[in-house]
Amino acid sequence: MKSLNSTHDYYPFCDLIHQKWFDKTLQYEDELKELFEVDYSPEPYFVLKKGSNPLFMLLTNPGAGMDFQKHENFEKSDYKAFSNILADIYTSEQFKKDSGANAHRRLIKSIAWADHLGYNSVVNIETIPFHSPSLNKKKALATISKSWILIRYQEVLKRFLLDKPVLIVATCSSKSSITLNTVKNSTWLMYQAEIANINIENLKFKELTQKNGKVSSALLYDSEKHIVLMMGSNNLPSI
Repeated sequence: MKSLNSTHDYYPFCDLIHQKWFDKTLQYEDELKELFEVDYSPEPYFVLKKGSNPLFMLLTNPGAGMDFQKHENFEKSDYKAFSNILADIYTSEQFKKDSGANAHRRLIKSIAWADHLGYNSVVNIETIPFHSPSLNKKKALATISKSWILIRYQEVLKRFLLDKPVLIVATCSSKSSITLNTVKNSTWLMYQAEIANINIENLKFKELTQKNGKVSSALLYDSEKHIVLMMGSNNLPSI
């Protein structure tokens, strides 16, 4: 079996992470185990809508692990096959009921957004492929700096996204209007932008909605690289 160090293509790398997780040979740093639910299957990506011209949605990390993702529910490791069922699960009424409407709504809206931006497919990609019920991003960045697994995963991901159209979806504070500085002042967003190969200084700004006299959602873009910021909710505004 190839090593994580010698696998450079994103999809084979994800297959290998899942195989090592399934075989229980994936070595986790203590900090990673403290912050993430490593007993549940890693979930680096899934195809939300199939098509020939995909938009890659760069998200944070999978939410809380669910029963079907537990190790004992896998007879073998086949991440590609597993990823193919995730879209059906995550867009189902049962998932909407069990996990809240917000995550379900974001998935549905992302398909509409991809279409609006000129793409016929959506691939959800996680900045961190491990589950957590909620994520302290400051702790996550500190963990990344100490975790060989995450450093290696993000090296491969950054290379993969170099020439790909990307949309980062993020929530932000409602204290002041959204501007380019909203991105610049967020260590986490700057980190994601680096992975997505976004040059912050080249971003153009488009106001989407206002609330109480403030810009409450906005699209920042440069060619095929996009960031959508929305106050109060890690979601997408309606088009």
